[in-house]
Amino acid sequence: MGFNFTEVLMNNTAFIYPGQGSQTLGMGSSVWESFEEAGKIFDMASDIAGYDMRSLCADGPIEKLSRTLYTQPALFTVEAAITNVLKAHSITPSVVAGHSLGEIGAWYAAGAFGFEDGFQLVSERGRLMDNADPEGLGTMSAIIGLDSDTVREVCDSVDGVVVVANYNSPQQIVISGEKSAVAAAGEVLNERGAKRVLPLKVSGAFHSPLMDNAKEKFSSVVENLSINDAQIPVYANVTASKVTDAAQIKKIIVQQLTSSVRWTETVLNMIGDGIEKAYEVGPGNVLGGLIKRTDKQLEVKSVSDSSTLTEVINETA
Repeated sequence: MGFNFTEVLMNNTAFIYPGQGSQTLGMGSSVWESFEEAGKIFDMASDIAGYDMRSLCADGPIEKLSRTLYTQPALFTVEAAITNVLKAHSITPSVVAGHSLGEIGAWYAAGAFGFEDGFQLVSERGRLMDNADPEGLGTMSAIIGLDSDTVREVCDSVDGVVVVANYNSPQQIVISGEKSAVAAAGEVLNERGAKRVLPLKVSGAFHSPLMDNAKEKFSSVVENLSINDAQIPVYANVTASKVTDAAQIKKIIVQQLTSSVRWTETVLNMIGDGIEKAYEVGPGNVLGGLIKRTDKQLEVKSVSDSSTLTEVINETA
């Protein structure tokens, strides 16, 4: 399923797509109930996945919905469904971006691939990441209240594998790696003045070298995928800069599994490029919160259900 990009793009406006951690029971239900375009996406997802995507998103259980294997295709489906409704009403951004998994939604919104290819891509991504650490050797922690230079310095100083996974905001950094190394780094970061060190409930050390095995297998999946030049620029996590070239998109999608999510830079670069408003397309408002802690001048509106979706449609009519 492709899009017609002949409509006038919304000036100085971005669509931004949240990643894993934003999933919640009931996500997408009011959207598929209210908009035919969304219902078609959920039907397609169920056909490809071989299970009822509506039931998973609406009823879970939350333990299943929160498992990487299911979280990633479910979130992508919700984000694609809302995107299709927006585009059916000729609401198209001038740029897009996504946080980690959310970047797959961004590439879809930009026309780099259709829903079927995107769903197969994200399903394999979720499966490989879910299986990447069967022995449970890796973990992640959020570091609150320290600058990125200090966090990087500490990660480099401890024994074992621990790296910066997410630059979420100037004062929120996520580290990822071997459990012992993440714990050791957390202790030092506490001593260095961190306000909080929060262990995350994750099934692996995402965006770290512990994903190398998944990355290698994912590379062959991406290589066999039909990817087009993006018709709207996408700020990539790996570079924090705008990308449209199909060959570069393929490389970036693979690199992202082991590279840092440079979200703070992405937000600042969007603002520097003249973006004034962002629509957070998907459940929750995690990205809106991160943006407020980075630069309050960028206005963010959550588009997560039929009510907020209708508001956006009416205000842009």
